[in-house]
Amino acid sequence: MLRSTALVLAVVLAACSKKPAAGEPLAAPAAPSAAAPAGAYVSGATVLRREPTEAPRVPGPAGKDVANALTVLQRGEKVSVVEAREDWAKVRSSDDREGWLKRGAVLEGDGVTEATVLAAADVFDRPDLLAANAKRRIEPGTLLLVVKSRPPFSEVNVSSGPNAWVLTERLATGEKEVSVAKLAEKARFLERSGKHDEAKQILALARDHFAGSPLLDALAGDLGEPGAAAAVIPASAPVVPPAPPGTN
Repeated sequence: MLRSTALVLAVVLAACSKKPAAGEPLAAPAAPSAAAPAGAYVSGATVLRREPTEAPRVPGPAGKDVANALTVLQRGEKVSVVEAREDWAKVRSSDDREGWLKRGAVLEGDGVTEATVLAAADVFDRPDLLAANAKRRIEPGTLLLVVKSRPPFSEVNVSSGPNAWVLTERLATGEKEVSVAKLAEKARFLERSGKHDEAKQILALARDHFAGSPLLDALAGDLGEPGAAAAVIPASAPVVPPAPPGTN
């Protein structure tokens, strides 16, 4: 039995090490595995488009022009970048819908995390206390995307203006606080867009699911509730064109 097993093993090894004869085609190499789409965040509310153009309508599959806008993606939404083309990025959203965004609205990079602040935070132009910027502050409930750490500072992406440096100890990264900041981002977008009733509905949702968060009062103040302390809705934050009815 041992001799028989050894003989079979020798035949197998010989077959594996056999070189192809002259003129015999070589075995095709294994196809490389496709690279996984790169993860990214949407850095500002923007329209997801069918085609990489700002044209309002594009040719559809039936030969008729259709609306180029698919939906509006909000700041902080996670997407997968599947293709890059000059100023545009083709992305896959959380519902597996694919479309195009301007590259400037996509924040790529490994290690990007989400955070907010529970109280107004000072801003620094560089990771140095002497680089404090007296003209800028980050208001409570602002959704921040942390792109770099240089203790005791963190560099954060904000909804308007250039990136800023803040003291890391001021950042809140808990799930509840970040979740409220995300809903606040949507509510403030709706408020800027003149959709006050819809913004109030987002506030009600936040209160239902995240009761006790100190950020709820700041959001209520932004939406004009009496007695609530208002944060500041950034006046420079752009209002994107609305997507077609029923898409968002």
